[in-house]
Amino acid sequence: RLPPRLKFWHKQLLQVRSWPPSCLICLDIIFKTLEAMYRVCLPIFATLALIVQGDDDVDFQDTPLLSSLWEATNGGNNDALDRLLDSSPSALNLRSSDGRGLAWWGFEFQNVYALGAVIAYGGDILSAEEDLQGQTAVTMCTENSDCNKDNLIEKAKELSEDIKKRKEERAKAKEAEDADVDGDDDAADDEF
Repeated sequence: RLPPRLKFWHKQLLQVRSWPPSCLICLDIIFKTLEAMYRVCLPIFATLALIVQGDDDVDFQDTPLLSSLWEATNGGNNDALDRLLDSSPSALNLRSSDGRGLAWWGFEFQNVYALGAVIAYGGDILSAEEDLQGQTAVTMCTENSDCNKDNLIEKAKELSEDIKKRKEERAKAKEAEDADVDGDDDAADDEF
């Protein structure tokens, strides 16, 4: 069905008595085409609007990357966390099928390094985002009597500066390495 404003103009134009019959037929065809386009395009535009609106929403699904992050966090493998986050900075925002991600696991396993990495890579360990059970990341700690939330957060914030510094050093080293590789290609080309 046409939106009310188009219906109004369709009706108005068809009531003009001075139109020759061929124009009335053309107008009718035009409005029927508009109606068909509206029917087809409305769901497309609605879907696009949801996609654009949903950019802040995170898709909850298990992936090999998330499994690796979980294993590294659970096992305290800081080098693996660095490699995973360096190679996929978006990993910070990924969430598993239960709605949890790196910040949740950092609190769950009381892994100061994982929480510091979240901060260093621009994440918020105290975010109000919830998993599918309605728990925020910090809830993983506050519901555990063995977890000292304030101490964990303080240590993570302190460590985040060192993590950020080493992250930048790794990025510079990678840039230099990439430049060397590019330079080697040029030298090899000159030989021929």
